[in-house]
Amino acid sequence: MRTPLVAVLAATALLTTGCSGQLPTSSAPRAGLPVSQQSEREVDRLLPRAQPGAGPVEVVEGFLRASEGFAGDDDVSRTYLASELASSWVPTATVLVYEGDAELTLLSEDEVSVDLDVVGRVDADGRLTEQAPQTTTQTFGLTEVDGEPRISTFPEDAGLWLSDTAFERVFRPTVLSYLNTQEDVFVPELRWLADSEGLPTALTRAQLAPLPGYLEGAVSTAANESVRLATPAVPVDPSTLVATVNLQGATLAQDDTRAEGLSSQLAHSLLGLSSVAGVDVQASGQPLRLDGADGPITAATELPYAEVDRQVSQVVLRVGEQLTLVDPSQYALRDIEVPDDVVLPQVELRWTGLAATEGLDDLAAVSVDGTAFRRWRGERVHTNEGIGDGLGAPAVDPQGAFWLGGVHRSSQTPRVWVVDAAQLDAVARPVEADWLEDDDRVEALSISPDGSRAALVVGTAVTEDTEEAPVHRLLVTGIVRDTAGRPRELTTPLPVATHLRGVSAAHWSAAGELVLVGERQEDLEPQAFRLELGGWLEPLGELSGLVDAVPVPRVTGVEVIARTQDGGVYVPEGQSGWQPVRNGDQVVVPGG
Repeated sequence: MRTPLVAVLAATALLTTGCSGQLPTSSAPRAGLPVSQQSEREVDRLLPRAQPGAGPVEVVEGFLRASEGFAGDDDVSRTYLASELASSWVPTATVLVYEGDAELTLLSEDEVSVDLDVVGRVDADGRLTEQAPQTTTQTFGLTEVDGEPRISTFPEDAGLWLSDTAFERVFRPTVLSYLNTQEDVFVPELRWLADSEGLPTALTRAQLAPLPGYLEGAVSTAANESVRLATPAVPVDPSTLVATVNLQGATLAQDDTRAEGLSSQLAHSLLGLSSVAGVDVQASGQPLRLDGADGPITAATELPYAEVDRQVSQVVLRVGEQLTLVDPSQYALRDIEVPDDVVLPQVELRWTGLAATEGLDDLAAVSVDGTAFRRWRGERVHTNEGIGDGLGAPAVDPQGAFWLGGVHRSSQTPRVWVVDAAQLDAVARPVEADWLEDDDRVEALSISPDGSRAALVVGTAVTEDTEEAPVHRLLVTGIVRDTAGRPRELTTPLPVATHLRGVSAAHWSAAGELVLVGERQEDLEPQAFRLELGGWLEPLGELSGLVDAVPVPRVTGVEVIARTQDGGVYVPEGQSGWQPVRNGDQVVVPGG
């Protein structure tokens, strides 16, 4: 017997009241303080309890529907479970997100299988991994309890099974705030946490947790293993919406630098919730006050750290050997006059992959054959032919240094180099990336606006034995710098957008967001996407012959300029269309 499970119930809203004031991360029951704020949702969704006389399929179907309310005081999903499983079940151990309807099959009186088209997984830390739709079969074991079938076994380490629409209702994308090691700016990290009254507590516990592995050494956090919540929950005053974070930890009150950083991280993250209007960070009940702040922190402007604010007012358009400044705020990318203090050189056709610093005072490119690197600074030019082979287009970081990927000339193994900004003839220094395999090839690089992360498009070496085109994958890695701020190492990377068949270009559009060109399973050719790291891939509309899509940060948001194989330059039109506006061989965003 096969039965479809309709994912979207006819009821009108969602149960969101939090029972423990925090996202559960273990099966052990926890005492909790009441959180006296209203839920961010206005009405409740009526979820079904286990009914007498229901058969095995109906029990599993009812459980999948009711598990949407796992974070509520009236969690009816456990009524479908045998007592032992009900007490040990950790809903957020793994969350499977599926599209369409689930198909249930009665295998026997004590076993039901469920077929799901899974499109994403969320781990216990709230990290989302999107995947190409893939049918997954989950088997539920049942036993008889007081004459009624109840679920007694799950697949190993299972948590929740939610349709994509239910997932959007139950989980909320929430940003953690880490600290840049060179500048007083935040580095964002997106997590998916249960959207309930316990969200402030869940967010606080996530912020106090260790750094993600790929960011170790690249960013910092003022939290450590000795700092923890002094109370089971983070209460929010219902009248003032002030969240009180009471911490305990050795020397926290005496370490002003740590206290300042931790207060900033917690306040910045919690103020991102619409249900929190102020944050009072305490150590053992005593306020941790920031300099100049009197009382709870109510605005990000009170913090000694800020979000990266990058805005671009001019873009370089290359046509043949000529460079032209254009206005990205104009629909047709109108030409603008070159300032007196800017020199745009004539770039011979043998040079490709042009990059420019934010002030357009330093430009760089590589030779078409990938064997040389050239810089232009005003009227001066310097060429370096001794770096390596297979050099890809350079990238520029916020300090004005140029980054290159390629291969070592003698060993033909992959390398990443950085060329400092100070001197025009600066040597290329290797940046350690020992996780690169011998046959890896760094095809493209982009550095985040705060300089803490790099996005790499990595393919494989093409040999005479290669039968298929190499698959290019997207990796995001942390940049570890020395005490002088110079890059020395790339951390073991985080694979990104792994469900794409391939990625050909990627550029940072913000501190936590990329614009990339790639192909999904269903795409006939590469398309442009926007991706907030840790979020869902957002298509920007189909454009035939697309080769690149560059983001332009503006006051009003990020604009995207696309380029096609035939030299067409396009800007977005409507929600998912593109309008041709110019012709060009490359669009260069200064500082990007």
